[in-house]
Amino acid sequence: MAQRLLIDSRPVWVKQYPEQARRVLLRALDLVARTLGVEALRPPPHHGGDIAKSIEKRRLDELRMLDVRVPEVLGEGRAMLVLSEIGSSLSSALKRAADAASAERLLELARAALVDVHRRGGYIGQPLPRNMTVSGDDIGFLDFEEDPREVMSLHDAQVRDWIVFAHGVAGYRRDGGSAWLARGLADVDPDIAVGVRDAASHLRRLESWLRPFLTRDSRLLASLQALTGLLATTLGLALALAVDLLHDGEIDLIGFGIALGGFS
Repeated sequence: MAQRLLIDSRPVWVKQYPEQARRVLLRALDLVARTLGVEALRPPPHHGGDIAKSIEKRRLDELRMLDVRVPEVLGEGRAMLVLSEIGSSLSSALKRAADAASAERLLELARAALVDVHRRGGYIGQPLPRNMTVSGDDIGFLDFEEDPREVMSLHDAQVRDWIVFAHGVAGYRRDGGSAWLARGLADVDPDIAVGVRDAASHLRRLESWLRPFLTRDSRLLASLQALTGLLATTLGLALALAVDLLHDGEIDLIGFGIALGGFS
């Protein structure tokens, strides 16, 4: 939970870390990811309170050491950080884009920024448009109270970044972003690109089970098409659970009624 304030005319964000318990959902998703053989979609522990605060502070320091654009910690209290503002959210910038060319430019900046983070040996965790910022030509990253490296390797954490990113931006393009995302994967370490495609391939096995619940213009379907040209339905299911529900308790990607057994 974050609130924007002005201190001496300077905008800052006060971020609080409430205690939250979602062990059952975490274990369920972890079981699904392990069963499917997709390590990159294992959910990291969802801490709260001072533990979550300390994780975010550590991750901000790590990324700043790599010259990644992230907020500066201006102050702290119990289960709370005061963070600098580094731009408007990518999601809001995409919604305000004057035309398709402007949106394309923003998406290209975001894609290039993620490529650069990985080249520097870093990873993000939740590179969704709402957790990315824009200031001129600079892309920044937010939201680090969870650390995928608690349950996976750096390789899998970078694979996870691309899966989450592809899913997050698919809804902002009519074609799902397949062409520019393919270019993005061409720019990364070949092992990472192979890992992304392997993850989608493993998830295909649930295609026939989930397809009856989705419409042709489903955002979940678009996300998979953008990622690898495979079927994205199960990818969307896993991401909705891992990124949305486990992150903030809300499922804003596909509405309500999602569970491990299917869609309502």
